[in-house]
Amino acid sequence: MLSSQRKCRCCGATFAQLLSLSCDRPDACSEDMFVHDNAAISTQSGDVLTDDFCRLGKLRFVRAVLAVPIADTSGEEFILGTWARLSQDDFDAYLDRFEMQETEDLGSIRAWLANAIPPDGSESVEAMLHMRPEGQYPELQISEPDHPLHNLQMVGAQLEEILGLLYAYGHDMPSLIYDA
Repeated sequence: MLSSQRKCRCCGATFAQLLSLSCDRPDACSEDMFVHDNAAISTQSGDVLTDDFCRLGKLRFVRAVLAVPIADTSGEEFILGTWARLSQDDFDAYLDRFEMQETEDLGSIRAWLANAIPPDGSESVEAMLHMRPEGQYPELQISEPDHPLHNLQMVGAQLEEILGLLYAYGHDMPSLIYDA
């Protein structure tokens, strides 16, 4: 299940490994907002959603990953593609370095989870955004020790917890376990 290719019966997506989830926009962003290419964040004024950035009023967001180690594996991770809310200054600094793939120079910056992720489902959870090399999306590490995602990131998730998370997102359980 961790390495074979599978097709989800409910959404038709093909996955080369255990399913990873991705949020296509911050929860604060309306579902009908058009997704522009990344250049629009610098060339357009007002609210803008791109593949990697979002500006809504005074709010600023960047795409990130939230990795959850899978317990009892040799380093396998379940990846949640999510969004992080940043301060205006940190957003500007990230944007300045993004195209040159030099965001790693920023180190780690304070951020907030911008998507409601089960099991808790709360947004605006405080986190740290750790920059990664060579243009990789930064990794979001939950900072609030009482939050369920913090615990999953620290100790790892059992396969049952991962399957429960996928189920909360509406994925058909049999297609995750058996070949479709």
